[in-house]
Amino acid sequence: MMEAGPYCGGIIRTGINSMKSYKNRFPFAVGAPSYIIPVKADSVVANARFLAGFLDMVQLLLFGRDHLDEVMSPRIIRDLRKIGDDSGLRFTVHLPADLALLGASKEAALRSLDVIERILDATGVLGVEGYVLHVDSGPERVELTQSWREEFSGVLGIMAERLGDAARDIYLENTSYDLMYFGDIVNDSPFPVCMDAGHLMFHGHDGERFMELFGSRIRQVHMHGVGGGKDHRAISAHDVRHLKFAGKLLMKMAGSLVIEVYNRGDLEQSLRGLEHLFEIDGQARRAD
Repeated sequence: MMEAGPYCGGIIRTGINSMKSYKNRFPFAVGAPSYIIPVKADSVVANARFLAGFLDMVQLLLFGRDHLDEVMSPRIIRDLRKIGDDSGLRFTVHLPADLALLGASKEAALRSLDVIERILDATGVLGVEGYVLHVDSGPERVELTQSWREEFSGVLGIMAERLGDAARDIYLENTSYDLMYFGDIVNDSPFPVCMDAGHLMFHGHDGERFMELFGSRIRQVHMHGVGGGKDHRAISAHDVRHLKFAGKLLMKMAGSLVIEVYNRGDLEQSLRGLEHLFEIDGQARRAD
């Protein structure tokens, strides 16, 4: 059970264990998903309260479109807002991975946009810094062909028309397919980009070219380790060497970094790797 008063000091204490604070440690905001400590009841709120003690941001992870009330009921949003007000914790949202957009019918895509708008409305009071979207979460695998370019352009067009100014808050994330193949379409749209450096590394895509292509459109970076044919693992010393390309971008951007791992041990190891990547000397490097 967590002790009272978790927001203060350089160490957060949970039972006999303690965790080092990384708040304001880097020249960009650092966060983690709302899925770090294994809590069944009020999991999102419990994880946000836990992370508020040592990170700048929490990624509200929305698993499925049919379970939104479990993570963004009015009471949960009120609790999250209070945590943010009390601790300075910032919020970003990962939209459900089961939305039907690319490769889906227009009717299915519009229903998915209904879900996105519902999420925007419910979480708006949190001052969310970006809603990350897997635009390829439809029923078919994205191929690098002209017909898929036309599909991609059409879906972004429908989304932009429907969302209006809110489109600038929807961050398109690279997943298993090569988002760079659709780079000109993305750059002609109102949508920013979330660069998942772990996905780039895992699928063998060129991170330097990705940064050059999307440039200042990149508003958020995801990092995680890879190994044994899996991603979203703790960041190892080997991963740190291969993630230096993302480090160069983070030192210049005014965005955020999410360490996308899903348990406390992996998070602690990854944060130590992040310190090594940026050669942090123990002093705060950013002042809000």
